[in-house]
Amino acid sequence: MEPATPSAIDPPANVLLVHEKQCEPAVCPDLCHDTGATADLRVSFADNRPDRPDPDAVTGKVGLLTVGDVLIEDTAESARDFEERVVVDTVRDPTDLSTIGVAVSRFCKYWSDEQLTVCFDSLDALLRSTPPKDVFQFAHVLTNRLSSVDAYAHFHFDPTRHEDRVVSTFGEIFDAVVAEEGSEESLPEATDEEVADLLAAWTDGADEPDGEFEFAVEPSTEATDEDIARLLGK
Repeated sequence: MEPATPSAIDPPANVLLVHEKQCEPAVCPDLCHDTGATADLRVSFADNRPDRPDPDAVTGKVGLLTVGDVLIEDTAESARDFEERVVVDTVRDPTDLSTIGVAVSRFCKYWSDEQLTVCFDSLDALLRSTPPKDVFQFAHVLTNRLSSVDAYAHFHFDPTRHEDRVVSTFGEIFDAVVAEEGSEESLPEATDEEVADLLAAWTDGADEPDGEFEFAVEPSTEATDEDIARLLGK
């Protein structure tokens, strides 16, 4: 994978942000801000949940989607008023990729007129409890959905927890790969054959029209919640 810098990426785009989990990369804010965004969606897990901002201090809109063991009151339907400046939503089961995908897609639907940035922290949290093949297909479906609304999204990914071929294969989904400063020389490398073999294994049984690796909603179309759920096998 050839790393890029945020300044070299033209939004909209889907970016894989590769870094060791214990370090918060300085480039994360660069991928969230100074892009002309009017709405910012942060997908996080219960062990790394951000504080809810004061709506009066927010410029534009902020969405907080938390995955994992969360308080029951946070799941109330009333919390998802997409006209508010701060919108909160939750998915209690981190293995329920379909529900996570639908929750993100819902922000895409209601904020389709906004310039949207997305920070997904992180793919590693999904991989702790879900097979890599399922997370790969989830990421592919979700990045297509984000492309359909011209979002500028980045997904955190710790390469030290996985085989080089796994990291390189995930990189195939994204428009660009960004590494934390100073780590460009240590990005995982896998051979083309290793990546091709893993792609073949992970896309086995997925919809592949005309023989192409493409089983998600086309960016030019608007995905429904049912589309997302169907594509993620629910």
